[in-house]
Formats: sequence, structure tokens, C-alpha cells
Amino acid sequence: MKKTIAALFILSMLLSMSVIFGQSYPSHTTEFYVNDFAGILSTATEEAIMNISVPLAQETGAQIVVVTVDSLEGQDIESYALNLFREWGIGDATKNNGLLLLVSLNDRRSRIEVGYGLEGALNDAKTGRIQDDYLIGHFQEGNYDAGIIGTYLKLAEEVFIEYGLDEAAITSQNVYYYPSTEEEEGNIRIFHVILIIIGIMLMMLDLIFNRGRMTRVVLYMIVRNSGRGGGSGGSGFGGGGGRSGGGGSSRGW
Repeated sequence: MKKTIAALFILSMLLSMSVIFGQSYPSHTTEFYVNDFAGILSTATEEAIMNISVPLAQETGAQIVVVTVDSLEGQDIESYALNLFREWGIGDATKNNGLLLLVSLNDRRSRIEVGYGLEGALNDAKTGRIQDDYLIGHFQEGNYDAGIIGTYLKLAEEVFIEYGLDEAAITSQNVYYYPSTEEEEGNIRIFHVILIIIGIMLMMLDLIFNRGRMTRVVLYMIVRNSGRGGGSGGSGFGGGGGRSGGGGSSRGW
């Protein structure tokens, strides 16, 4: 019984304290394939991404993920994209067929990060041309939504060609319901509050009955691992364990 309580205590404390201390990289949303942290995408674009990425991943394991952030927090975009790609495990663990389209609004930088398994179809030169042709012009005009959806659709087209798939047949199998921002944020807030309450209660029990031994262990683990970044965004879609070796290209506008 004591071991069970201790395990629950550690789990709850790690989850709740990660909210308090923050993370180097954002946790993905429950939708996984579209993560508009900079708030520049329209609902129509988000739905289009989900309606293509979800059935494509179900059919092939290939995962095309779009992420927008306000800032790279001082990092270069190549390191940020590679670490985020690996952190989220984009793509199938065996095929390593993930794609990440990352845009940092305030840094005015974009990058397409390519998993090992798609480097033949999307080499560095091709991903650079795709950004030049579909993204940069729109971004220079301030039309981020058009630039991102155009770039995304071209990447999706290349993946469909790579796997010899009929896009219409695949996407017609699934129409994804995209929850409202208020609904998602409300669920996350409630979840975090519950975790923090549970963590505080278990901390008090540990201090009363165990002289705070477990609390010290948990705090040590948090400090030691605080720089490793986030994990899952809760229930919903997630990464398949894919990896990237740094293939892809970056652009500024």
C-alpha cells in the first residue's frame, strides 16, 4: 500500500510541478497535427490540416505537423525544430516518416524538418523551393494563413506521391471535429488545477507521515529534468516515435 501511495505521489507531483516550473518546448495540443501557439491560423486552415493529416497517418504512419510559435526563445530554428520533432516523436517509429512545418512569428523564421524516411522524397533543396514558392511571398505580405496552408498542401501532395495514394480516397474517410479554443482551454485548465490540488495534498501527507522524504526526491527529479522539455498534450492524437536527423531547410522573410 505504501509503495502504491508513493508511486501516485511521484506521478502527481511530477505532472503538477511541470505546470508550475514550465518547459523548454511546448507540449502539443490534443489535435497534435496543428498547434497554432502564435494564433495566426484560421479555423478553416486548422480543419483542413486535420482532415488530411489524420487519415494520412492512419493509412501510412506519416505525420505532417504544423507548429507556430511567437518566439524561439533565443535558439536557432534548426535546433528548435529538431528538438521539438524528437520530443514529440513525429512520424512512425519504424518508418521515421514525419514532417514538421515550424514558423516563429517574431523571429520571422520558418523551417521544414524532415524525418529520415522522407528525405528521399523531400530533400533539402526541394523543401527550400517549397517555402520559396508557397510561403515566403505570403508571409512578406502578412498573410500567414495563406502561406502555411499552401506550404502544407504541397508537402501533403509530396507525401501522397511518395506512397502512391489517392488523396481524395484517403481524406474522404475522415472528417475531424475540431473543438473550439474555449472548450480546449477549459479542459486543460481543469486538468491542471486537479493535478495541482492532488500534488499539494500528497505533499502534505508526505510531510506529516514521511518527514517529506518523497517531496525532496520529487523536487530533485524536477530540477534535474527541467530542461528536457514537454511531452504529450493529454488525450487525443500523439506522435508515433519517429525521428529526424536534421534534414530539411530554413527560411527568413
